Amino acid sequence: MVGDVNAAIEGAMAAGAEEITVSDSHGRMRNIHPWEINEAAQLVRGSPKPNGMMAGISGDYDAVLHVGYHAMNGAENAILGHTMTLGVDAVYVNGRQTGEFGLNAALAGWHGVPSVFVSGDQAVAAEAESFIPDIHKAVVKWGIGRYSAKCLPPSRSTVIIRKTVTEALKDISSIKPFKVEEPVEVRLKLVNVAGADAASILPYAERLDGRTLKAVFDDYPSALNGVLAAIFMASLAARR
Repeated sequence: MVGDVNAAIEGAMAAGAEEITVSDSHGRMRNIHPWEINEAAQLVRGSPKPNGMMAGISGDYDAVLHVGYHAMNGAENAILGHTMTLGVDAVYVNGRQTGEFGLNAALAGWHGVPSVFVSGDQAVAAEAESFIPDIHKAVVKWGIGRYSAKCLPPSRSTVIIRKTVTEALKDISSIKPFKVEEPVEVRLKLVNVAGADAASILPYAERLDGRTLKAVFDDYPSALNGVLAAIFMASLAARR
């Protein structure tokens, strides 16, 4: 992971980036050690944090790079495909099933920031393209199943990531920020009924059935953080 991230940082520097922030986003968000990251970047690390994976995003940034992403839960031949946690079956934003890429790209878009690059397997590349047709993609592995894949060696994948990031950042003006219409309707379908029991306590959540909650928010940042809070509560309940 750190090799891919550093390759993206080098690609951004080659494109003239003056400030780079890396948000550690997998699991408990403590995967990248500060002493391993390229010193040109700042590292946001740990969880929980506001806006989840996109902590610190603002209109001050010119672009977002999605490095080492995976497809949403249920995607075919997607390596470790899931949406936020294994306890989530699906998230629907204004009726459209949306995984982590779409959820995070929409928050960047709300701030007027385009998502210009994604790296990962062929499944997440196709998913990202369905939200942002002009996004630049670095496919460095191909899923055979959930737990199996054909992977490029790091010596090749980092070269591809570095080159594609540079190209993406030089193409910012032609890629529009991804935005969702407001107010935002979100439906959260969980795997565990106990998780839905817990999340339904939230005052904005409407219980639709045993595993599904619905909520409507005035703006997208509130919607995303509302979903994150519900998932956090559901995860705690499911572990009991």
